[in-house]
Amino acid sequence: MSMRSHIKKTAVPCYDKAMDLLAFRAHSRAELERKLLERGYTEDEVCDAVKRLINAHLLDDKAYAERQTELMIQGKGFAPRRIMQELRRRGVDGDTIAAAIDAVEDYDPLETISAMLERKFARNLNTEQGRRRTVNALVRMGYGWSDIRRAMSNFKEEENNYE
Repeated sequence: MSMRSHIKKTAVPCYDKAMDLLAFRAHSRAELERKLLERGYTEDEVCDAVKRLINAHLLDDKAYAERQTELMIQGKGFAPRRIMQELRRRGVDGDTIAAAIDAVEDYDPLETISAMLERKFARNLNTEQGRRRTVNALVRMGYGWSDIRRAMSNFKEEENNYE
């Protein structure tokens, strides 16, 4: 048995470990609680650490959901449906998610899909297989069939106008 295996997993105070995790990246409350419990901290220790972080305004699911929504729309091009799935998976409650998505201004799924078609998928649209892969990718990103179909139709029309 190595010497490291005798070191208690929770040698670092729970609050300090929580701060380390938050310094690395933002977490939802549920995510942080799960990670701390997995590292061997008791429920009481985790609860106390989380309360301290919330009181210090260092842990805020509302701010977390708003920031993640913004990043997922702008950075990854996700649709609200996919954002809801991702935030639920990370332990954010439905009302907080809905408020974060509602707070997004000037979101237009057709515009977003069109921009991705030009930027990311244009070279794939020349073949049936490429179009199918593009549609599948957009569905995984949370877009609905009607928006995808309209954006692809618009893209095709624009492309034909340039020829």
